[in-house]
Amino acid sequence: MAGFAELASALPTISTVVNYIDPQAPIGAINDGERHKSTLVLLPYKVAIRDMRPVAGALALDTTGFALVERPTRVTDFWDPKQVEDIYRPEIETLIHELTGADRVVVFGTLLRHNGADAPASAHKSVHNAHIDYDLATTRAVVERVLPPAEAARYAEGRVMQINVWRPIVTVESAPLALCDAASVERQDLIYGPIGGKSQTGVTNPAGWNLAYNPRHRWYYAPRMRPSEALVFRLCDSDPNALQWAAHTSFEDPTGMPDAAPRQSIEVRTLALFARAS
Repeated sequence: MAGFAELASALPTISTVVNYIDPQAPIGAINDGERHKSTLVLLPYKVAIRDMRPVAGALALDTTGFALVERPTRVTDFWDPKQVEDIYRPEIETLIHELTGADRVVVFGTLLRHNGADAPASAHKSVHNAHIDYDLATTRAVVERVLPPAEAARYAEGRVMQINVWRPIVTVESAPLALCDAASVERQDLIYGPIGGKSQTGVTNPAGWNLAYNPRHRWYYAPRMRPSEALVFRLCDSDPNALQWAAHTSFEDPTGMPDAAPRQSIEVRTLALFARAS
């Protein structure tokens, strides 16, 4: 990856703030449904965020923990639950299968975000702290919850990945998503993050990770992402040797226009499952 590192060092960058967890504070909880009720203690750090577009072809789940893909969708209205269920979820399952070769792909959570004053009541706001959605124990528990017992047993000893797919609904002009190169995240950077409120996991005591600051973190974003594009990132993998922990956060873009449109996006959480060896 020396060649990639050299390319990345020369990428256009912006300087902005990323909110990290305070590792010295008492453990706080993320409220998955009502973020304003979260009890995290965050510290703002000035960081450089690189433009990933010039190196998009070198980004992959196994090299950086995330990828930028051109993937048009047949959905015409993401605020129509039927279109999301009937069209988008199968599209995402196909995408994850293609990227991972998984035996089974399951969508278990979908979030629509809208930062505007006219946002639908069901919409969530963008999240401005560096985090990783779920740990392995939570991911395994979700597998047991969403699959029938016999099928869950088939995958109980196999590899499981928790992968998110993030897509803008309109071209992103504000609050873009930044991703941290998973190769720059160390285990010591991860602070246990219990999830409070009603979680999309539907399991007891779900948890993920919040990210503590490390100057070696390498952050990336894709300026002005379009609805035909998506970011795919791996947050958890039962293979301890696999690249994972692709932390992410929304951020304030200092190059954005004062009249920039509110961010609208859809995020889908998936499980990529592999049957145990026979």
